[in-house]
Amino acid sequence: MSNWDETRDKLLAHYEELERKHRELDKELEERYNNVPATDEARRMKTMKLYLKDEMHRINAYLIQKGLE
Repeated sequence: MSNWDETRDKLLAHYEELERKHRELDKELEERYNNVPATDEARRMKTMKLYLKDEMHRINAYLIQKGLE
C-alpha cells in the first residue's frame, strides 16, 4: 500500500467519524431543543456541530487538492 493510499484511508476514516458525530449532534439538538429557547448547552452543541462541519470540509478539500478522492 502506498503512502498516499494510507493517508487517504486515514483521512476518509476520520471524515466518516466527523460526519457521524455531526449527524448525532444534529439529531440530539433536534430532539432536545426543538421549539425551546436556546440554552448554553444548545449553543455549545451547535458550535461543535459547526466545528465538525468545518473539519469535514477541510479534509475533503485536502483530498481533492491531492487527487486522493
